Amino acid sequence: MMITAAICVFGGLAALATLLMIFQRNPVKAALLMLAALLATAGIYLALSAQLLAILQVILYAGAIMTLFIVALTVTPAAWRDKPGPALIKRVIGLAAAAVILAELLKLSTALKAVAASPEFSETGTLEIARLIFGPFVFQFELLSLIILASIVGAVALTAKRRTAQ
Repeated sequence: MMITAAICVFGGLAALATLLMIFQRNPVKAALLMLAALLATAGIYLALSAQLLAILQVILYAGAIMTLFIVALTVTPAAWRDKPGPALIKRVIGLAAAAVILAELLKLSTALKAVAASPEFSETGTLEIARLIFGPFVFQFELLSLIILASIVGAVALTAKRRTAQ
């Protein structure tokens, strides 16, 4: 009962943050709302006793990817401020498309709830995932962190060159 309530609360927070992010015109505020949605998703993982996934969610997405987004937003020019908002017809078409996609996702999720798990299905625990990530795939996992770090350093270097040229 408590787990279901936690999942509903974190799921509601993630959905609310995502909806607010979609309609946010300021990209920095949209990135912060995305961070809130990612942290709420980590809360769902914790409620489901998937601690490793929650930690990876916070480290990789809420940490590294959001850092990249914020650095990219600071490097880009402020041209997005000068653009007028989308026309009313574009907003209506966008909302209609979002409603169709939501309806399809709801239809698909109800169909998937009716499907029983096959007998060959075996649940992989957190310990097994940790053994895979920090065992045979440790090189790829660490390489990903180096790529993210290199892209952050590259974005900062590009920003420093622009500031000295002006």
